[in-house]
Amino acid sequence: MDSLSQIVLGASVQGTILGKYQGRKAYLYGAMLGTLPDLDVLISYGDPISDMTYHRGFSHSLIVLTAVGLIGSWLISRYHQWQDIPLPYSFRRLAAAMTLTLTTHPILDSFTVYGTQLLWPLHEAINLTPISIASIFIIDPLYTLPILIAMVVGFIKGRKLAVFNTVWLAHCQRFAVWMLIISSSYLLLSVGLKFYAASQAKQTLVAAGINNIVRSKTMPMLPTILMWRTVAEDKQHRVIEVRGSVLDKRLPEYRYLTQYDDSKELKAKLPEASQLYANRLDWFSNDWTGYRTQTPVDNENKQTMQLVVDDLRMMAGDTAFFSFVLATKDNLNLPWQAIEPINAPRVTIGEQSSRLELIKQGFKRVFDESVVNEDKSWVLVD
Repeated sequence: MDSLSQIVLGASVQGTILGKYQGRKAYLYGAMLGTLPDLDVLISYGDPISDMTYHRGFSHSLIVLTAVGLIGSWLISRYHQWQDIPLPYSFRRLAAAMTLTLTTHPILDSFTVYGTQLLWPLHEAINLTPISIASIFIIDPLYTLPILIAMVVGFIKGRKLAVFNTVWLAHCQRFAVWMLIISSSYLLLSVGLKFYAASQAKQTLVAAGINNIVRSKTMPMLPTILMWRTVAEDKQHRVIEVRGSVLDKRLPEYRYLTQYDDSKELKAKLPEASQLYANRLDWFSNDWTGYRTQTPVDNENKQTMQLVVDDLRMMAGDTAFFSFVLATKDNLNLPWQAIEPINAPRVTIGEQSSRLELIKQGFKRVFDESVVNEDKSWVLVD
């Protein structure tokens, strides 16, 4: 999830457990711990594919973070003993606060589509694909708002939030608890809607007579759990995209992503040096990648080509959020030459605005059934 969500989640978790004792400091410490796992973005691994696939690795491991929480709690308690300053709470409570504040970060991340290595180093050791529940977008204001309110109120009220009569919450700050329950319920709702959207996408493909699907993946389309997209692959390795809203009475619309029709053949032609990067990205995305060719931007020599790999899980229109050039060649008849991966050219302003247009089109279809998408690449089914 985005940094703000992780900050307010950490603040709310620690505020719930230690707010009665630490007051405002609990929310401050929680905010700091909540964002700690994402500091791995400061590490450069030398190329954009490595930077992408090693992110959410060791720093998001439940094994590592649990150890950090326990060791950190022990060091703090030992420091207090050394300074002869008694802790106002038990070591067990401190350990629970630090460990949960740290580990809820990667658990929340695992609900996005990106992929989180919750069990690092086991993921790579046993070739386990990163966890990608894919039920919530990386930015979702409706998830973040309740725990943001909890953090703000915690900073304002401090210890006073701990005064109430509910027995089973006697050592917690009740307001933060309820805000966490609301956000967590929204997260669970996203999982239910994902299964519904996946079912709708399957009905679309069946209605269209596409019965040779071998696998599919459903994920939210931009910052909402009301609009979803599904990518599916058939036995001929063709990629189909389905999109629609859970509020729409009609079945979602679909289209073939024809730019990836030669994906398997192109990957097979990659030089050995490029295969290493391609295989790692395939592992990270659970093989949801598409390979295509393109002419370099502003290149007048039409014989020059680039071989590009896109992460099919994260796309808006025809633009992949994560897109990398793996090989090039200066003549169509020459073999591909390996290069160190680079980011594929950024989208133009027009393509960026089309992302907002996707949301606009989706809601138009929901509230006005007479609306038909003018983009002829999409097919509507009865």
